[in-house]
This record gives sequence, C-alpha cells and structure tokens, in this order.
Amino acid sequence: MSYLPFALKYRPQTFEEIVGQEHVAQTLRNAVAAGRVHHAYLFAGPRGTGKTSTARVLAKALNCEQGPTSEPCGECEACQAIQAGRFMDVIEIDAASHNSVDDIRDLAEKVKYSPAQGRCKVYILDEAHMLSTSANNALLKTLEEPPSYVHFILATTEAHKFLPTIMSRCQRFDFRAIPPVTIVEALRQIAGREAVTTDEAALWTIAEAAGGAMRDAESIFDQVVAYAEGPIDRETVSAVLGLTQHDLLERSARLLGERDLAGLFALVDELVAEGKDLGQYLKDLTAFCGDLLRLELGAAPPAWAQGEAEPAARALATGVGRRRLIGIITVLTAASERLREGAQEVLTVELALAEAAEGPAPAAPAASGTAVSAVQVPAPARATPAEPVARSTPKPAARPAATPEEKPVAPSPADRPRPVVTPVPVEGPLTLEVVQDRWQNMLQDQLKRMRHSATSAIVLEGFPSAVNGTEIHLVFPVTHEFHYRNACGKHKPIIEEALTAVLGMPATITCSQGELPSPGTASVAPEVESALPVAEAPPPPTPAEESVAETPVPAEATPPPAQPPQEAVDEAVRQTLELFEGSQELPER
Repeated sequence: MSYLPFALKYRPQTFEEIVGQEHVAQTLRNAVAAGRVHHAYLFAGPRGTGKTSTARVLAKALNCEQGPTSEPCGECEACQAIQAGRFMDVIEIDAASHNSVDDIRDLAEKVKYSPAQGRCKVYILDEAHMLSTSANNALLKTLEEPPSYVHFILATTEAHKFLPTIMSRCQRFDFRAIPPVTIVEALRQIAGREAVTTDEAALWTIAEAAGGAMRDAESIFDQVVAYAEGPIDRETVSAVLGLTQHDLLERSARLLGERDLAGLFALVDELVAEGKDLGQYLKDLTAFCGDLLRLELGAAPPAWAQGEAEPAARALATGVGRRRLIGIITVLTAASERLREGAQEVLTVELALAEAAEGPAPAAPAASGTAVSAVQVPAPARATPAEPVARSTPKPAARPAATPEEKPVAPSPADRPRPVVTPVPVEGPLTLEVVQDRWQNMLQDQLKRMRHSATSAIVLEGFPSAVNGTEIHLVFPVTHEFHYRNACGKHKPIIEEALTAVLGMPATITCSQGELPSPGTASVAPEVESALPVAEAPPPPTPAEESVAETPVPAEATPPPAQPPQEAVDEAVRQTLELFEGSQELPER
C-alpha cells in the first residue's frame, strides 16, 4: 500500500474532527439534525482551513445509511465510498479548470438526473470564484431552484470575486485562520498516534510557519518527521524550513542592544557564507524582536521563552529596552520591504542592522528636568573648528563680527542652512510644550526622510493645540479646508508615524478647524514659529535680521548663485503636483 501523507491520513471524517471551525461544524450539524439543510452553501476562507473537508463531511451526513444524521457512522458503504472519493453522487469539480459556460451547461443537464447510488447528489465546486461571468450566469437558475435531491457547495479563497447574484442564492460560512494553539494541539495528537517524539517549541514553530492553515501544518510536520533521525526539536524544524537558527537570533538581538556594528557585520558574513536567505533572516529577526517587545511589556512569554529560558529572555528584552525594540522593528520592517522591491540583499541588510544598532543617541537630562533636542547648525564662513555653533534654546545664535573689507550680503531664507535635528525620546508624560518644541522637526526632517513631501505640506498649515495622554490635537485655519480633510483622512497614519518616530513613543492625532493657538509658555523653537501660517504681507525685519543683512562676508567667499527663475517655477510645480497627487514631466533644462 502506498504511503498516505498526514494531510490525507488525518483529514476530518466527522463534524467533531473539524479543527478550528466550530462555528461552521455546529451550524451544519444542527441543520442536518433538524432537516434544514440549504440547497446551496458558500464556504469562504484561507487555504488549508477545511473547506473541502467540511463539504465532504456534510455529504456523508446526508448520504449515510443511518441518516440523514449529524454524526455519520463512517462504516457503511456510502461513508466509505465518499471517504475514498468514489461515490457517484458526490461530484467534485475543479472550477479553475472547468470554468467555461459549456462546463456549467453540462452540469445543469446532469443535475436533472436522480441520484444513482445515494440519497441525494452533492456538487462541490472548488475555487468557484474562477468561473467566468458567462458560467456564473448559466449557473444562476440551477443554483436558485435545483431539484430537491441536489445540494451545491461552493468553496473559495476569494469570496469578493463572486457576483452578488450568486452570493444571494447561497448560505455563506466564513472559515477562519486556525490559531497556533489549536494547530499545536492537533499536531500533538498526530505525534502521539505516529509515535513521534517532539517538544513543544518544535510544534509551535511549525504552527507559526503554517500561517493558520491546518493542511500546511500537517504537511510541514510530515516533512520534518521524514527528515529527522531522532527526537524533533526547534532546530530540526528550522533546518527543514530554512528558518534562522534561534541562537543566531539571540546573538543578533544582543549585538543590537550593545550597538556592536563589527559583530553584526561579521554575523552577516557568516549567513552569506552559509548560503542563508537574508530576507528570511530579517523576517525572523523582526518576529524575534517582536517577542522581546511583548516580554518587555509584561506579556506572556512565547513558546521559545517558556520554562527555564524565560528569565534569560526577559533579561535580554530589558537589556535592549522598549523604545529601542520599537525602533529596531520599524527599521527591519522597512528593510524587508526594500528587499521585496529588489534592493541589494547584503548591503540592505547591513545598512538596516547599522541603523537599528545606532538608534537615537541617549539624551543628557536638561536642567529643568525636560529632555530638549539638541539642534546643531553648520558654522558660518571663516568659523574655526573650535567654535561650533550649537543651540538648545529658541534664541538665535550670534554671528561673528564683520571685518571692514568684508562685502555685506543679506542671505535669503532659502540659502540659510537647514538644522539637523536628532529626536530624543520623551522622558515622563507627554506635554504640549514638548510637542510644540518638536513640531517642526517632524515637518522638515522626519517627513522628508520618509519621503512624504505631500504630507509635510498638509501639516504645515496646522499646529498642535492640546495634548491628552499620547493624543495630540491639531488645529487648522478655517480657510484651509483641504489641508484639514487630508490630515484627518489618508494622511493621518503618516502623520502619526512621523510623530511616533520624533517623540519616541506611540502618538495619535485628532483635528479640528479654528484659530491657531499661540505657543504660550511652551518652549517653541524658531523652526516651529516659521511653520505657523502668516499673513500674505511679510512682517518688518527684526533688529537681529537687519544686523544680519548688514553683516559683511569675506571677499573671497563667493555666495551661492541664486536659483534661476525657471528652476524655481519648476520646483513649485513639482511640489504642487506631488501635493495633489498629479504627474507631469517637466521640460529638461
């Protein structure tokens, strides 16, 4: 006798054996017992969750010699024939390959004939969403009013592709992805029947790799049993599936926590030398850091951190820290996206690990007890290396005195160097003062780094007016309805993501329209004040600006050339198109 895979050997034969779909099994069991079986059912859900198996169990319940019964015996000729796939009145049709109107017309003709072997005829259409539009229309009448002895079961993984007219003629059951704990329990029973020795960590690794599909989990387990030459553990499963070894993930997390770039790059070299999939490595490391974050937040430990391994796992999570874990997960997730877009694997992984390891530098406590972002401005011309220009307060930095032979030049705002702001995680509760202080950082630095210039233009017209916990309220002028609606709509997740990165903690926003608030007593940097909406007429220059305009510069220091008018127009057009999601090729200059 040929070998029978686990996925077929342990296929459910009764409603009781259906795994993870109790809501479906209970409803069908009651319908059979009460004689309320519908003439057409739609089974929708992910692959490997038991749709076809449930359809076969329903066919057995309807044709069992002891029935119709909610508990088919499995011993009679009808049950045995349905289980073996040789029952003449249970017809399974692959709608992916029999999707033409001629196939459905042939089915409609055969429906008219009475059952040849059982009590009723059951048609199971697998991947029924693949039927063509003409085939669906040909099926409509038959599906709505079939003979009393005919039942249709349409199984699909993409219910949204069905015509509404088809769905209205069926009772729909949604099959859910099976939870890992349920899959582990089913695999444990299979291991007991097969006399296979395995540990819990191995079963959990299989269940997580299956992605909610019981059939996939049984197939993986079958493959692991064939590979193993003894007891099955987590490392055995990882070797079969090509997953990253657990000790490498722990080592990677430890190196990230220690900011050891040399060790991380050496680890990447090891993975490349062993021929490992770097994309899979990033995926596994992201999931591992996610488990560490849950441990740091006090959640129950995952399977690999249970028992004696839990203290070491919690110590590792505490050593890396909550905020750094959030940043590491964000960086690794973005790197995985770049790999899927075809980026260079080794370089992308190394840069991601370097960025995740470096992270934000720890902030020195301010005198007032509130962390303030250090803003460094490039030194002006002729400044010596020993005179870096730093600013931690809203007051502008003093300019060096001019010499008589220097030529006076008034720098324009576009020529002034843009400050480089390093976000520092907020210590203590979030306050309006801190949010206003870092608002322009989000506008000019974080959103530009995230390549969301359109979002930057949207929030430029608003300003934070209140803070409630981690919820930040933004106010937009009543004349800026477009910016207000977009900030509350599709740009809201991007704004919240940028705020989270700048503040170092999860943040959400709410929006309204009204008069913009004044900064009040909040310590607002000059960059923030520049983001506030102003009247069309520019304000008169301040004494400080007048002194800047009169400040001469060395004759040998040639100022940067002004932007040609046409280039300025092109840049304005580009920003406008990006804001309104348009496109236009600019003429080459």
